[in-house]
Amino acid sequence: MSRSALSRRRVLGLLAVAGGASLAGRAMAQNAKASQAEALYQGTPKGQQRCDICLNFEAPDQCRFVEGPISPKGWCQFFAARENAH
Repeated sequence: MSRSALSRRRVLGLLAVAGGASLAGRAMAQNAKASQAEALYQGTPKGQQRCDICLNFEAPDQCRFVEGPISPKGWCQFFAARENAH
């Protein structure tokens, strides 16, 4: 095997490892929750929009995207109504 081929393989291997680390970092960042202030969370509904009918709500008081306990009657900018929500 030529020296340049080995070098190219080594470089490509390092790039693959670096790319994997970058993807893992992004996945960890995506799992991080936003603060209530960042999410524009409020403890009251916005019109008919409220946490307990949101796709992201996890009973009894959690959200997939917002830190800390939240009120089922609250609201944030990540609101996404469940199908057939009332």
